[in-house]
Amino acid sequence: MKKKWISSLLVGLAFLGSLVGPVAAALCPGDFLPWGSAVTEPADSRFSTMRDYVVKEGDTLWALSRAYQVDLEALLLINNLDTDELLAVGRTLKIPVSTYTVKKGDTLSSLAARFDVEVEALIMANQDKDPYKLEIGDVLIIPDGQVDSIAVMSTPSRGYSGAVGMFRWPVSGEITSAYGWRKSGFHHGVDIAQEAGTPIKAAADGIVTFSGNKPVYGNTVIIRHNDGRETLYAHAQSILVHKNQKVRQGQIIALVGTTGRTTGPHLHFEVKVNGKTVNPLNQLR
Repeated sequence: MKKKWISSLLVGLAFLGSLVGPVAAALCPGDFLPWGSAVTEPADSRFSTMRDYVVKEGDTLWALSRAYQVDLEALLLINNLDTDELLAVGRTLKIPVSTYTVKKGDTLSSLAARFDVEVEALIMANQDKDPYKLEIGDVLIIPDGQVDSIAVMSTPSRGYSGAVGMFRWPVSGEITSAYGWRKSGFHHGVDIAQEAGTPIKAAADGIVTFSGNKPVYGNTVIIRHNDGRETLYAHAQSILVHKNQKVRQGQIIALVGTTGRTTGPHLHFEVKVNGKTVNPLNQLR
């Protein structure tokens, strides 16, 4: 009964999507609005549609369902996918989303209050936008639920345990700060809360290229992996590996701590591809 109800709902969404067509982020000429500024005449133009999303390297159904706040089962039904199926790079997926066109006077904080979502959820769903400079005419994705924290476990999700090129979780815990823009600036990794002294494990095989203390980061380990990607593990209580040491996936390399600039024990985890940070959630299995 549940699947039949969901299927009927998805057919309706697909029909609506065919009427309005896919919506992309618009960069139209107009005034830039800082986060806190508010003028008059905010107009509510939120609507639901289907968005075309082209799969990139490292994408997983789980990560997409979390980023767009779409039920995983609904995502599978819409795209005729199986839970054990790996996503092919370049494939186009249909994702049901609510969108909103930025009007004069809108700010990220006012939109979060209007649609009853967390500011961080809006930032995560619109990572191509600078939250401090919303442009009139921008089309924003409005998540359907709050993402104030995401519980993540080191156990691989079903269907991705053997995914080629995916990293394993370095530690289990709750994500207390996501990748992307926040009030203090751009956050280049994810913060995973855990008790001090908890083992931190290498996300994949590789060679340690840095082992020591960095400003802000505190005790830090950086590993270069066989495919050229790099992972960074910061704020460690203690480091258990040294520079130029070869490590294996799952090997304990450090312990969770509070060194550097922190507000509590956690692991700050970054992933770099071609020298630039990317969202770690799209690289983990």
